[in-house]
Amino acid sequence: MCAKSLAHRKIASEIAANGPLSFMRFMELALYDPLAGYYASARARIGKCGDFFTNVSVGPVFGRILAGQFPEMWSRLGKPARFALVEQGANDGQLALDIFRALGSEILETVEYWIIEPFPALRQLQEQKLEDVEGKVKWVDDLSTLPVFDGIHFSNELVDSFPFHLIRSNGTGWDELCVSTDADRFIFEVACPSAVIADALQSLPSRPAGTIAELRPAACDWVHALAGRMNKGFVLIVDYGFPRFELLAPHRTNGTFSCYRAHRRDSRPLEDPGEKDISAHVDFTALGEAALAAGFRIEGFADQHHYLVGASHDFLAKTSHPPDELSQKNLRGLQTLLHPESMGTQFHYLVLSKGVALAPLSGFKFARDVRKQLFAEVP
Repeated sequence: MCAKSLAHRKIASEIAANGPLSFMRFMELALYDPLAGYYASARARIGKCGDFFTNVSVGPVFGRILAGQFPEMWSRLGKPARFALVEQGANDGQLALDIFRALGSEILETVEYWIIEPFPALRQLQEQKLEDVEGKVKWVDDLSTLPVFDGIHFSNELVDSFPFHLIRSNGTGWDELCVSTDADRFIFEVACPSAVIADALQSLPSRPAGTIAELRPAACDWVHALAGRMNKGFVLIVDYGFPRFELLAPHRTNGTFSCYRAHRRDSRPLEDPGEKDISAHVDFTALGEAALAAGFRIEGFADQHHYLVGASHDFLAKTSHPPDELSQKNLRGLQTLLHPESMGTQFHYLVLSKGVALAPLSGFKFARDVRKQLFAEVP
């Protein structure tokens, strides 16, 4: 019999002491336990030699295009002399480095760059990566300890990693799938829904018996917490996911949760906890609803293809003509990000604002009506 991971042993011990766990709690231990968690221990690896790819893995193009958007937002704020860029979910700090290298000198003089990082192992990686700009970067452990700021909070593939509850339709309503044990393995067990998701379940339409879905109340709480730390500015959320009407489409009967290890995908989240990524598609409708309730305005919503086509004007204008070897490499990276059969449609961009004048952002130049996308009725 193979030795069980530290995360496995911790989860089994908690079940033995307290009974079945919500899947959200299972994920908290599997991903975020300080010693055993896949993320917290810095076991997660991104890129060709890691477990999965992100936009940052493609090269510096993603960071350069974001850096081209930030001056637009800075201008909308009146070009303040102190301008906060707050990154959450910075992983090893590569995106921050790409952004610093691309920011113009005028805005760079005003920037205070904050990284929200609760895990010492990841902060150490970030400090090593950002040693050349060390004086411009500050760290906090938690969003609640971030000073109230004017500026931009941005994240890339953060929300998909928030722990979620698993629910399953019984034909007339929804049950919750909790985690229990059978000998030395974990199994799902049907239970009455936790109080924390009871209200959210009331707004979900009925689905055929056996349909599985995910609920992330922590993501909505996070949006409200962001509103409390921001005086005025923008929130840019980049992640893979869909509006609710697409997540609950008739063909999605098995939910969207999945696991990744060494670029191999599986749908067995109860196996090898702590040794692989566990995630699910983001419900952007839930984020939009939470944003409006928290006092944000929704600036726009678009898939990556349409957002980056609109936002890449400055990037393309600076590309040499004819393109040299470096420009050709960057253009290939942009093509990868835009590809409609992969990253271009899987990832979406949601921008929120608070306390700023209404004016269009170039990233949404080709976006469709936000309310028709985000708040379309679920059939």
